[in-house]
Amino acid sequence: MTQLTTVVQQTLATMIKKYCSHAGCKSLIPLNERYCDKHKIRESHTSKSSDYSNMIHSSNRWRKTSRLYREANPICEQCLKASKEGDQSHGMINLATSVDHVKPLFAGGDPYDWNNLQSLCSFHHALKSQAEREQKKISHEAI
Repeated sequence: MTQLTTVVQQTLATMIKKYCSHAGCKSLIPLNERYCDKHKIRESHTSKSSDYSNMIHSSNRWRKTSRLYREANPICEQCLKASKEGDQSHGMINLATSVDHVKPLFAGGDPYDWNNLQSLCSFHHALKSQAEREQKKISHEAI
């Protein structure tokens, strides 16, 4: 009897719809879910090549460190540096969207040392990530 009840509950949970829990979203979703696909919390920062990096970035300690660092440093540090040097190639100073390791984890950077962290906007984070991917590829080809 309990197996039948469980099957019925699971079936009803997928058939019955409710609104997404995100404020103002009117998307209908299954009863047993909380958010629609657009508002689901995504796995933040998953690396295709490093289990160690994924373990660090998915930890509560990293989420707290990252949040506190970004609260203390809300402006992209590369945008600030460029504006102080008179470089107007990017054209504006942006709010930081992520916290990045100055010395990458794959190169032995300390994941929680504030001296190894920097707040970056999405533009500068993409530039740095691309440079790191190329550096990683070159170092792997040399081996």
